[in-house]
Amino acid sequence: MKSEKLKVKKIELKDKAAVIADVHYKKGDKKFLNLLKKWIENPPPQVFFLGDVFHLLLPFAYLKNYNKEAVNLINELSKKTEVFYTPGNHDFNIEKIFPNAVFADAFFDDKKNIFLTHGDLTDTDSLYRMYVKIIRNETVEKILNVISLNFINNWMFKKILSKKISCKKLENFEKKIKEKLKLYDYGIIIEGHYHQNRILHFQDREYINLPAFICTKSYILIQLDNNPIIKEIGYDGR
Repeated sequence: MKSEKLKVKKIELKDKAAVIADVHYKKGDKKFLNLLKKWIENPPPQVFFLGDVFHLLLPFAYLKNYNKEAVNLINELSKKTEVFYTPGNHDFNIEKIFPNAVFADAFFDDKKNIFLTHGDLTDTDSLYRMYVKIIRNETVEKILNVISLNFINNWMFKKILSKKISCKKLENFEKKIKEKLKLYDYGIIIEGHYHQNRILHFQDREYINLPAFICTKSYILIQLDNNPIIKEIGYDGR
């Protein structure tokens, strides 16, 4: 196994666990807020947030206030059911913001041989992985917070929040994932990050790239009968 550098937490998946990624929530996104309210009223047995749930969430006052409506709902949800969170490249160092959620780089059910992660930390581009590790480093974050004034940070945050997210299909995606799977020895790999909404099969292994909620307004349920079945659930926002 080559993914040992990740902080992987063993878990036991429950039938009809909900998995969502790449919401890229911005203030006022009613569809995501309504989905959270729906889950609070009728909680799934588990909810996995696999990164980039927020378009930008770091432990800065401006961003915590900007995202507070969704943050409060996730915290309320975490009191009703098991909530698991893998940080993405848009939302990291946020463990203290969600004190009841379970955080890890990845989650693994060894009985079912299912591995869940955001996907950025296992990218095959070594320079990109280095960049991600640098921006996620808490020491770097603290230094930037000290040397930059709040108004500079806030200006930068507003610029990032205004950027649009791509939902385009990636060329050579299957080839990229084939290389990526050399990092794993898991049977079923579930990731977000790429916004491709595809299921790929490589011999006896299965790679699932989640629907990006920002693109499809959907998430998945994991049904655990004889064999795990992934069911995409569209959400109309009501």
